Amino acid sequence: MDITILTAKILGIYLVVSGLFLLIRGKMVSHLLKDFFDHPAIMYLTGIILIFLSSIYLLQYNTWDGTWRTIITLFVWVVLFKGLAYIFAPRVLSELTVKKFRSAFASYGLIAIAVGLYLFFMS
Repeated sequence: MDITILTAKILGIYLVVSGLFLLIRGKMVSHLLKDFFDHPAIMYLTGIILIFLSSIYLLQYNTWDGTWRTIITLFVWVVLFKGLAYIFAPRVLSELTVKKFRSAFASYGLIAIAVGLYLFFMS
């Protein structure tokens, strides 16, 4: 199995599960995020892991061909920047996710489910 297809399938499953969680338990998300952002060591470690994993993928499969593979590449770039934000701008990331987007978690859940199903079945 091609690594891009494997990544699409795994990312699709992750997005569907995360989207369902946001829909069903959305009120809990702000509390989980607050706990997460209150622990700098966990944020740093998460940032390092995200940077490491996204860099491995981007060094091998940085594809911009306009197909579903481009969606995977775009997600991986977002993961890389999110990892950098966890390390270099944790306070900004905390304020952005917990305070600004709290009311939109259900919408993000629906979008995550739609994109996850697309990635899983189209790859």
